[in-house]
Amino acid sequence: MSVAQSYFDQLKKELPVIKSYAPARGAEKYFIAEVLRFHSIAGTILQSFPDPQGNIDSRIITHILTRSLLEAYFWIIYIFDDKSTIDQRFDDLLTDFKSQYSKLYNEQELPKNGLEEPDPSWAKMKFKLDLKSMLDTSENDYQDKLGYLYFVYRITSFDTHAKSLEPLFDESFKKSCMFPVLKLPKVFDLIANQYLVVWESIKQ
Repeated sequence: MSVAQSYFDQLKKELPVIKSYAPARGAEKYFIAEVLRFHSIAGTILQSFPDPQGNIDSRIITHILTRSLLEAYFWIIYIFDDKSTIDQRFDDLLTDFKSQYSKLYNEQELPKNGLEEPDPSWAKMKFKLDLKSMLDTSENDYQDKLGYLYFVYRITSFDTHAKSLEPLFDESFKKSCMFPVLKLPKVFDLIANQYLVVWESIKQ
């Protein structure tokens, strides 16, 4: 077993206990749901896709899926950074959800059949921080701000928005260019490590 997979494997072993846990707080319910989603998506990527280094087909799929995992990961960091603000910061996530859902629901062409109608007040809600600012409010054990992690998200965003394709670089720079490829086992191990830390704090 490689070092890069160790935390992911540890998290996998904890899944039966995590699934059996009955959380009372909304933040904990969100955490557990996201851990299960993370394991499903990241596990599928690790087992089913070759290393995206030099494999454009793999990169196109894996980087896009990883962006979704990173966005939730940043929210988990933000929410559980300080035990005294967990509920307040989970409310920030709810505010962001309500704002985004209201925006979606109010699209004129969207079929409304089967969709829950949002409270009219949701249209006025807006969460003030972006993902980078959220990370900058959080610290690791050495009191370092976590904003430095944001570049990983930005790389995957280029893939999500179809901006990492070679012709765009060739035509813009008039030469062959390199663009970062994520080492996904290390990325997933970083996420799994943080989720294990959060899980330990929940159990306590």
